Amino acid sequence: MKEQYSWIDDLPIRIGKKGKEWAIAQMRSMSLGQKIGQLIHIAAWSNKSQVHIDDITHLIHEYGIGGLIFFQGSPERQAQQTNYYQSISKVSLMISIDAEWGLGMRLDGVEAFPYQLTLGAIKESGIICEMGATVGKQLKRLGVNVNFAPVIDINTNPNNPVINFRSFGENKTEVATRGISYMKGMQNEGVLACAKHFPGHGDTDADSHKELPLLDKSLAELVETELYPFKKLIENGVGSIMTAHLHIPQLDSFTLRASTLSPKIVDGLLKNKMNFKGLVFTDALDMKAVSDYYKPGYADVEALKAGNDILVFVNHVSDAIKAIKKAIRNREISENEIERRCLKQLLYKYWMGLSEFEPIEFSNIVSEINDQTAELNHRLYEKSITSLKFNDVKISKNEKSIAILSVYADGDTVEIGQLAHHTLLKGKSNRKHDYFESQLLDYFETQPEIINLNYNDMEELQSSVLLKLQKFNVVIIAVHSIKLKAVKNFGITENLSQFLSKIIAMQKCELVFFGNPYALNRINNLEKAESILITYQENKYTLDAAFRVITGQLEPEGILPVSINKNFTANSISTQ
Repeated sequence: MKEQYSWIDDLPIRIGKKGKEWAIAQMRSMSLGQKIGQLIHIAAWSNKSQVHIDDITHLIHEYGIGGLIFFQGSPERQAQQTNYYQSISKVSLMISIDAEWGLGMRLDGVEAFPYQLTLGAIKESGIICEMGATVGKQLKRLGVNVNFAPVIDINTNPNNPVINFRSFGENKTEVATRGISYMKGMQNEGVLACAKHFPGHGDTDADSHKELPLLDKSLAELVETELYPFKKLIENGVGSIMTAHLHIPQLDSFTLRASTLSPKIVDGLLKNKMNFKGLVFTDALDMKAVSDYYKPGYADVEALKAGNDILVFVNHVSDAIKAIKKAIRNREISENEIERRCLKQLLYKYWMGLSEFEPIEFSNIVSEINDQTAELNHRLYEKSITSLKFNDVKISKNEKSIAILSVYADGDTVEIGQLAHHTLLKGKSNRKHDYFESQLLDYFETQPEIINLNYNDMEELQSSVLLKLQKFNVVIIAVHSIKLKAVKNFGITENLSQFLSKIIAMQKCELVFFGNPYALNRINNLEKAESILITYQENKYTLDAAFRVITGQLEPEGILPVSINKNFTANSISTQ
């Protein structure tokens, strides 16, 4: 028996004798169907109706599913439902969530942390470890055992529609360093980290939620770039990895087979060549990169045959279990292999403290989750603010010839609320999101000229605005409402691009860019700007930090995590 289970000692988590005995006893008490059920994790929402709760209840009772991945809802309702689901499950459920920037990514009433691209601008990774630990504490308070984070894809495609701002950047070393810090912070708190999306989703131009992206790279090319962060996190003890839905023909020529379902990529590359012994999760199996090509049940079989340990977001549990049992009868996969993966998950459950589940206490749960978030966010955003062409950007408060131009891109709902229509106006603004401009008005001894210009007013008003601005010594340009994603050029319309390029070329400009730095690729003449300040996101923290940099109260410490056209390269600051 000792030899049979010797592989347990190779897991990246430490399991003592008691844990081994518990997990083995649990596994041996299960039927084949229950062992298969343990490998299936389904989606749960705490904001859905009783019908949804009843459906999950049925799956727990009927099939003994192994876990739940929670999506939208509230902390109180998720805690309540977690307690209920755990109370009816014979073996405690592994609870997971996709919370890359903390619980605020999913749940109402919880403040989010910065996106990973923003974290990529922070020089020192120690504070990212601190953030990871805080996220881990929040998750533990809510009874969550796994966070599907960090993203360690290297975003080398500026137009990547699905990774982009979710990546730490384009430099493999910096991505790995930050990924390790985030991972260690969480795992030190007893919450399992999950590095994703193996073997790397950063150099793609399609969204795997909607279609199957192509990654046409050789193993040598992947080793040089994409696989580097995975190698480093494996060396540093990451407990789990999530496989990606990509078509990589140079690694697996099977027609339109997602890498998640490829034995050559999961079993061959990840488990054997890279020697990963931890838990392997599939990406969600309902995503169209998989579901468009396989009927219910078949993809689940293929994912297990490929080497995945846990099937995530299975929509047709009955079909999946029937198909897996058939595959065992047909000797496509052995019952021994099912038992090994079932046991592996049970060992992880023991490490998570799930051998004896303790109900979650509801009182003060939201306040305790949010405790210290604001203070940490304040420091994180301060450290991320990045200045390009920094030449003592501080503007004197007695400057008498100054204009503040607020330009609004064709953006989405931003973090601070839905932006209203903006047009040309003068005077002090009372709009909530114009906190940056309001602070500047209070700062200067002589009131600046205030101009607000919306993206769809460019054609009509840009000539008059350009003419008006020529008389000022200094123009502060604040670009707001930038799209988070690459769709529609991040909201930088052609007219807006031309306008900004013209004004930067003709005037002494201090450019403050409240959003994704990739959007700057749409603007010409950047090298002619007096200074360029990038905040990566637009919220109360970045609006305040930008004001303090402009007024000399804060030294910008950030480094650029991605390259912007030919002038500004990743992880460096230009001083042209």
